[in-house]
Amino acid sequence: MELSFAQVFEGLTIFFGIIIMCMVSIAILRRYQETKYLPALLAASGFLILGFIFTPGVLFGVVSIQLRPDVAMTAWSKTLAIINTNAFVTGLFVFAVFTRQVFRPKRKGSLFFLIFIGILLFGSKDLILMFEAKSGIMQWNARFEIRLLYAVGNSLNFGWLAYESLSRWRLYRGQLKEGKELDPLVINRFLLWGLAGLCYTISSLVTIFNVPYEMVQPFLPTIIKSVLILTFAILSYLSWSPPEWFKQIIIKGKPAHD
Repeated sequence: MELSFAQVFEGLTIFFGIIIMCMVSIAILRRYQETKYLPALLAASGFLILGFIFTPGVLFGVVSIQLRPDVAMTAWSKTLAIINTNAFVTGLFVFAVFTRQVFRPKRKGSLFFLIFIGILLFGSKDLILMFEAKSGIMQWNARFEIRLLYAVGNSLNFGWLAYESLSRWRLYRGQLKEGKELDPLVINRFLLWGLAGLCYTISSLVTIFNVPYEMVQPFLPTIIKSVLILTFAILSYLSWSPPEWFKQIIIKGKPAHD
């Protein structure tokens, strides 16, 4: 079965994104073991679900259907789709819980906003993530109204994360310029984490703009979403588990925002 360039590119970015998310989840879990900081456990849980449960399940389903097309409508295939659906939406929603826990844990308004995001994501999950294999790549198999519901919910989810993280970064950067002693690695983490959230937000907005095409996967939106999600994974890695060479750049006064 011949694959298009967009499909091959999407598959490669998903593969590398999985590896990075798994690395991030392990790094954050190690930090949680040291600090017992609840938000770290939440962030690790989100990456664990997406990296170790959802994506391998989807890839396993794709390979199985390609090898045995007759299993596509079996009870086994439907069960796998339900597991993947719930894992995906749960993993995404955990990041919304993380955002509230870190930035606005005692605000009633943030609780209502969290519930609203949950309604959009979980309300769409049973319809939006029913997959079918086409040309070796998993594609949406749901009415475009439901996909729109999901895309709006996820845009709010990661848009909230990006807004809160970048706002905190600006606040700390201002305090640093005023002479306050702050850890540059922590400040930079808010910047990178905010940019990561922004990348995922834009990828969800691309989904919204692509909704009228229903099952069609145009070349450009597919490439853009793939690049944005891979960038999200890389920025998450640099944020939560930066290598030593990257730490030295930040500590020496050359933060990523310069």
